[in-house]
Amino acid sequence: MDLIDRAILRRLQARGRLPNNELAELVGLSPSPCLRRVRSLEADGVIAGYAALLDRDAVGCSYEPLVWVTLAEVTRAAMVAFEDAVQDISEVVEAMRMMGQPDYLLRVVTTDADTFEALYMDQLACLPHVQTLTSQLAMKVVKRTHEIPIP
Repeated sequence: MDLIDRAILRRLQARGRLPNNELAELVGLSPSPCLRRVRSLEADGVIAGYAALLDRDAVGCSYEPLVWVTLAEVTRAAMVAFEDAVQDISEVVEAMRMMGQPDYLLRVVTTDADTFEALYMDQLACLPHVQTLTSQLAMKVVKRTHEIPIP
């Protein structure tokens, strides 16, 4: 990957629907070679896909608790069972296995506290091998980005 590929990636992260002719101009290429590079980055899996970023308030999903999960036992089977089960809960928008304690951090999106409580009681607490759940709410999102720094 050269400097032009990196420039293409930076621009597309910021504006995924940027027209090819504008992208080409911004990175110093003519449209045809620019499009070939984008297609190559897509084919190589560097560009994994495209998505619309939604305003959480506008779609009624602004309640976003973080849930720390500690498993009763940390074995391969327990982790696989937990990770497979969490895939089926659409409100869990991010699940990370942590180093040390707790074992997992879940980012959950719901409409409000009552909906989260029902999810917590009916689904999260029932996940396999869960010992404890601890939820927290952020007072304010200070920074949120989908862009990763590309050297």
